[in-house]
Amino acid sequence: MKYSIRAAWLCSLLAWAAVARAQPLSVYSEFARIDAKGNATAPESPREILSPAIARNAFATFQVVVQAAENKSWWLYIGQNPENAVRVTMYKEDAGKLVPEELPILGKGARVLWMDVWAERAAPVERIKIEPQLNIDNDWVIYPMEARVMDAVVPDGERPAGAIEPVELMRGFVCGVAGRLVNATGLTAGALRYRNARQDLALAPRAPKAELQRRFGACDAPPPADPEWYLRFRDYLFRLK
Repeated sequence: MKYSIRAAWLCSLLAWAAVARAQPLSVYSEFARIDAKGNATAPESPREILSPAIARNAFATFQVVVQAAENKSWWLYIGQNPENAVRVTMYKEDAGKLVPEELPILGKGARVLWMDVWAERAAPVERIKIEPQLNIDNDWVIYPMEARVMDAVVPDGERPAGAIEPVELMRGFVCGVAGRLVNATGLTAGALRYRNARQDLALAPRAPKAELQRRFGACDAPPPADPEWYLRFRDYLFRLK
């Protein structure tokens, strides 16, 4: 009897996973690598973006992926509850540059879009819905994202343009070895990651340096193979009071 119940539960879980994989709408972190067809190529198992933490007076960035047949038309909207809880800016990537897109976005076939979210300093600490909503085949597909607005408030300060991998930027703070900043011409995905990492850098002095070093690891270690490794470091910073 126990075996039958466990087998039924496992079959249900596998069926749910198959349906989830078949959905034409997905959300990934800013670090996941997505190919032109909307497939995640790294890491092997990308982080599920269902209840992401976001700091106040700060940006958070995600990739919204639509996977549809080449000639299949669709349109995309971003729903919020409460209304206007955050400011959302959408971008498409064109020749390596990010170009703003107005909502709702009308598209066809597979697309990778960037969703940039700004939370005000005075935003309430609460859970809010930021839901990509896709209309395709006269039906709605909704990605159930419920963000957690954290106590963490990023201090005001300069948000310089540029591009350097967040791991290398934080290595400079933790280890005292600054990476080489690349001047950014126009808005790019790398520039958004750098801007977001500068926000993390503004929070880092609140943590004991020894704890940062422990979590970061050896200063001479090569960059992690997992492009989402840095998110674990950010999670720690966002929990600081």
